[in-house]
Amino acid sequence: MTTEELAELFLAHLYNLAEEAPHPNFLFSVNDFAPKLGITDREGLQKAINYLGDRGFIILASFDMFGGISAGITIEGSILVEKGGETGIIKQYQKVPQTFMTPPPEPSPPVIDRERTETVNEEKQRSFFARHAVEAILEDIEDILERDDTVAAEAKKDLLSDLTTLKIQMERSVKNRQILNVMLGNLSRIPSITPLITGLNCIVETYFR
Repeated sequence: MTTEELAELFLAHLYNLAEEAPHPNFLFSVNDFAPKLGITDREGLQKAINYLGDRGFIILASFDMFGGISAGITIEGSILVEKGGETGIIKQYQKVPQTFMTPPPEPSPPVIDRERTETVNEEKQRSFFARHAVEAILEDIEDILERDDTVAAEAKKDLLSDLTTLKIQMERSVKNRQILNVMLGNLSRIPSITPLITGLNCIVETYFR
């Protein structure tokens, strides 16, 4: 695109902004002009603006310290746009403006921390297996305890009550370690289930801190 074509395209954009404004003698921020049309040559755009200023088609066109553009269109500039300009690009722009537009870039897919994701998945998987192991051990403890004839009936009743409390604690998202330790300590005194209690205690220490 030549300097003259870019200048007229800019002027047509400025003309449209003035048409939409309640008063045409405004200075407009036209910072969306370059990105909307995919213009990355800031030096070329500055030349086009200088060209328009030299011919009296715009007023007070300026770049601020951040690269922002402010400009107003003069009567002469409006007349040039209404006549269709000199290069032919204004007529093209007015006829099919979409052909000059650059579609917004598609958002980049989120960056996935694969290592972190794998770590989280592994932790969830370990926790899943740990919960099922605890459930199986608790069922075995209950079964063995009920069939253990060496434990007195009253003591067995208390131990089964401790086991129920232990099950309730293990099902909670926030576990009371003090209650867990007491229940595990009571149950560990029974020789027939001591190995299971030891294994259960190891799982609790490892996965349910």
